[in-house]
Amino acid sequence: MSMISVCWNGNGVPPARLLQQPMLSAQSAFGSGDSFIWGDGQISLGGRLSGGLPEDRFDRQPLWSADRAFCLVADVRIDNRADLARGLNLIHPEELADSAFLMAAWERWGPTCLDHIVGGFAFAVWTPARQELFAARDHAGERPLFYHRGKGLFALASMPKGLLALDSVSEAFDQARLVDCLGSVVPDRTNGFFVGIKPVAPGHFLRVTPDGFECRQYWHPSEARSTRYKRDEDYAEALLEIFDRATEARLRSTKAVGSFLSAGLDSSSVTASAARLLGAQGKILSAFTAVPRAEFNNVSHPWLIASEGAAATEVAQLYPNIEHELVNTAGRDLLGTMKTWTDAMSEPVFNMVNYLWLTAILDRAQQQGVGVMLEGVSGNITTSWETEAIFGYFFRHLRWGKLVKTTLSLRDHGYTSFRAAARNSLGGLLPVWARRKLIADNNLRNIYSPLINPDLARAYGLEARIFENRFFSTADPVAEHSRSFGFGDFGPGNAATEAVTGVEVRDPTADKRIYDFCFSIPPEQYVAGGHSRSLVRRAMKGRLPESVLMSYKVGLQGADWYLTLGEALPALRDEVARFEQSAMVRQTIDVPRLRGLLASWPDSGYEKDEVSYVWHYALTRAIGMGYFLRSHDPESGIAGSTEPHAVDLPAVS
Repeated sequence: MSMISVCWNGNGVPPARLLQQPMLSAQSAFGSGDSFIWGDGQISLGGRLSGGLPEDRFDRQPLWSADRAFCLVADVRIDNRADLARGLNLIHPEELADSAFLMAAWERWGPTCLDHIVGGFAFAVWTPARQELFAARDHAGERPLFYHRGKGLFALASMPKGLLALDSVSEAFDQARLVDCLGSVVPDRTNGFFVGIKPVAPGHFLRVTPDGFECRQYWHPSEARSTRYKRDEDYAEALLEIFDRATEARLRSTKAVGSFLSAGLDSSSVTASAARLLGAQGKILSAFTAVPRAEFNNVSHPWLIASEGAAATEVAQLYPNIEHELVNTAGRDLLGTMKTWTDAMSEPVFNMVNYLWLTAILDRAQQQGVGVMLEGVSGNITTSWETEAIFGYFFRHLRWGKLVKTTLSLRDHGYTSFRAAARNSLGGLLPVWARRKLIADNNLRNIYSPLINPDLARAYGLEARIFENRFFSTADPVAEHSRSFGFGDFGPGNAATEAVTGVEVRDPTADKRIYDFCFSIPPEQYVAGGHSRSLVRRAMKGRLPESVLMSYKVGLQGADWYLTLGEALPALRDEVARFEQSAMVRQTIDVPRLRGLLASWPDSGYEKDEVSYVWHYALTRAIGMGYFLRSHDPESGIAGSTEPHAVDLPAVS
């Protein structure tokens, strides 16, 4: 993964090249290869190259077109090189870096090249003759890109650190974003954590000229063309073919490839596909599974898998070329790990326990020479999507026989209840008060546990927004599926992963071709045969053990959280004591309640919602947010800024 940076200073004082230097320095950890810079008085383009792809040795940036009409900087991995090479009539494509493919596509198609490229990318093209800067981010957001608009100044950077290095960029926080994150509300992906820095959202482009600014979405999976087949089996076969292509494209690397392997369908499917493809080449696949520590009491809800080691081992044993390793977090520094990741991402870490086992796996992979780790995180939105709107869909289309049959089958598997099916069948028809009546009081109490300053929560109407977010109801599966696409942005985390551990993470389930397919098929394909996540279960039949393929249990990540947090209590209490030094933290977080929870650590019941929701999820989210805030607050003594935070300012438009 490379890093890019652009600075456009309208009046040329100081020269853009001088402003670019601190931006590059601040992002030095992002990109393992040589740095580069070009510029004149007003604009400067720079970055740092990567060496993760075999063709990266041919990369020369900034890259100018032969006629000097365009200058390009790019962080790019192209996954359809063969198709592009044919379409562009490229000579000796094996000797061209992915940036050269991108430049050729730009010269042929201009901005519409985005319709032809598949892969992870963030790039910028400068056109001197038109004084125009064009920038875009890949469809699913695998690579990060941020921008700042100021008076006479426009700047782009792979990560917020590059923009925060500019004296004119404030570290003031976007308060609405802080509230959303503390309340676990799905955020607006067009807003970042700092009022002066905005992310380029996945599937969006920017066009900047001296007289104008445009930010527009160029792709959304819900706009995919409809796909229809005669048989259910045809959908499963089509997915499998696309899935293997997406996995194969992500095996292109100068280093060994590994995978995250849990008991779930997504990572198991990715691991199985990669093992088959690598096995045909005589190569091994290193697979890693996070498991609880030896002291874990092995107690959890009956529908959760407390330790995923046994199920993951079943998957690994099907493939002789998989070298499987179980990893735990014993002896690791919880608070130090959280701070490292927060500083790398310039974002708060919300579940520090998960980052501990993530780091443990990546460290072990790096020690074994693995340079690329495959995951299946986006599978929740694509291949293994679960839809509650399907009940309302059947109800509204008068397919009541199908509704009853599906409900009975899903209920038998423990996936739903008659009460939940009734609520979802009426989804969108019932007002909020009626929906609340259908939801058990204990469920409501569990979701209203964020450790946010009560005044701030009231000012933003957080309780009602949490309810609407958690129990969003619609009878339109397409609307539900479209909404799920906005749940996460993995780009900053991907960049931070490589900066912290030296390992690049790639996700086949985030491939544009998979998104297009999974959003284009009839929604009933996800419950065909009366099973949830039916599509991936059918596609992977024969590739995964039946016990994994048909399991309705969900893996419990960080099941031994109470051991890790319990050992870290002295350090956590010290950290919370430092929160008192930051007005920003005190205005945002309910510090007294946070102190009280740390002082009243439970001695049992860790598997119960009323314990884990508060002492695990709410507490770690608040501590992660608190450290992030104080690390950018000049009053705390550790921030780089000397200006006070303007917490009440609106986000930059």
